[in-house]
Amino acid sequence: MQLDPRMRAELVLLALLIAGFLFWRVRVPLDGLVRARGAWAGAAVVGVVWLGLAIAGVFLAADRHARALRVGPPGPEWLALPIEPAVLGRHLGWNSRSHVVWLVVPAVGVLVAAIGLLPVWWLVLFAAVFAWLLLEAGRIGIALGERAARSGIERRSGLHPLVRVLAVAAPRVMRRQIARPWWPRLPAWAALALKDLTLTARHGATRSAALLPIVFGAASLLAWGLPGETALRHAVAFGLALIAAAALAEWLVRLSGSDPFAALRVLPIGVTTVWSARMAWGLAGVALLVGGQALAARELAPHARQVLLVWAGGAALAIAMLGVNYGVTLFPRADIAGRMLGLSLALAMAASVMIPLSGWIVLLSAVLHSARRLPRWSRLEEA
Repeated sequence: MQLDPRMRAELVLLALLIAGFLFWRVRVPLDGLVRARGAWAGAAVVGVVWLGLAIAGVFLAADRHARALRVGPPGPEWLALPIEPAVLGRHLGWNSRSHVVWLVVPAVGVLVAAIGLLPVWWLVLFAAVFAWLLLEAGRIGIALGERAARSGIERRSGLHPLVRVLAVAAPRVMRRQIARPWWPRLPAWAALALKDLTLTARHGATRSAALLPIVFGAASLLAWGLPGETALRHAVAFGLALIAAAALAEWLVRLSGSDPFAALRVLPIGVTTVWSARMAWGLAGVALLVGGQALAARELAPHARQVLLVWAGGAALAIAMLGVNYGVTLFPRADIAGRMLGLSLALAMAASVMIPLSGWIVLLSAVLHSARRLPRWSRLEEA
């Protein structure tokens, strides 16, 4: 309901492309297996895929529900509403369980790949079984997530477990004192970037998100000390550098979603200021990553090292810019921006697997397309 029709169409298109990629990767091996060992072997493979997706659904729903209950589910002050705890628990569980629907995308790709190889009534049966597995996976995940959220919560007789969990997750007055803020005379974008640094230092979830690109960036530098061929070290370092860039983009998305909508929109700033503040951190991260690779990859020939720095730096810059664009244009829905970022990067990676270097076209297209949405920033609404 909070997405405009164009964004909904883009999500559907991304889902179709990912399902098509899985069809392309599964069809030929499944055809060879069915021809060699019969339809039962193909059915066994589809069943194993179904089971793996169901297990993934359990972990997805459990993690989502546990995190929502620990920090407080999005929405109103739930305990202030005249709703029975059991009914409220079912609603919050439905909200967390709805995310397992994304697993339908890979399931459709595998199911379509089996058309013509397995009997039609088998495919109908497989579809029904997967729907049942997805529902049960969501229920099991919600139960596990609620149990994980209750662990460590004080037991009190007469209170529903959900009430005890939400009472702890509800906003509370901070016990520690915060120093009086410092108001320097800075450009608006620099002040906003400084605020991002202060928030990252004080907020645990944002601080953890900022540590990931540092960890993966350091790992990409340490990869040059691995034993073996230079080509292997080159590939590992480049791959870890891309993961570090993706983690950097995720942190930038979190920063964009951390601002209170009502507070930010009344300030005399525009989209250029907000975008510049977040992109400044993106450029700083890319510069550190490229500079570290330049020092660590000294065993490469000058031309080979230059190629590495250009490719790694260009990819990291595009990924960081994509994260900033999604975070700004989908503000304040950082969760939707994070999912769009993940889908776009997954699609770019899938395109590179299918056709070498085509992932660059997909990634740059996503950057340009997301940038076209920047002028709409002034028309965003909090809902």
